[in-house]
Amino acid sequence: MTDKELKYYDRINSTFIGRKIIEVFYQELDYETDSECWEHSSDLHSVDMNVIFRLDNNELIQIKWDNEFYCYGIGFDKLTELKKKEGFKTISLTDNLNWKKLTQKKITEIVVLWDESYSQEVEKVNNKFVAKGEKKPIKLPQTWQIEFGNEKIWISALEIKENEKDNYYWADHLTIIFTDKEQENYKLLKNASTQQSTVVKNK
Repeated sequence: MTDKELKYYDRINSTFIGRKIIEVFYQELDYETDSECWEHSSDLHSVDMNVIFRLDNNELIQIKWDNEFYCYGIGFDKLTELKKKEGFKTISLTDNLNWKKLTQKKITEIVVLWDESYSQEVEKVNNKFVAKGEKKPIKLPQTWQIEFGNEKIWISALEIKENEKDNYYWADHLTIIFTDKEQENYKLLKNASTQQSTVVKNK
């Protein structure tokens, strides 16, 4: 395990483990529509940008897709306040039934699922892109499995399309999955040939 990964786990542990979520917000691109993606399913929610938690120590934590390891993995930041941004909207999901049953419950464990692949430089030759150099191994934190005692949810850098053959698993998008059935449907754990799990828990 690299020093960078260890620091990532330490940050997760010190920020989340043993804390309770008291408020939940989604940050979306403002399409100026009243219909939201999470209104169509009780099993999963689709979010363009960020999931924001207010924890029981009053810290605001923004979970996002980023390139800390490679585009696009799960990262997070601490915010000082909820700010309005042009072109974005921030919506409270605290009273949503999926989240309401989890708020006020302690986060007991987080499992980080890493996805592995290879990257290779390309150059344009005669209007065609040609690979050059050696393939280099890369990996990113594709998914977090967040546990509240016996209950689990998954937050993944995954974008689900109407034609599921076109689903993007390294996406500038977040999908929150609330049931094990849907997690199995999208194979977040089953793809173990390219994923490794590391448990971050209370010491």
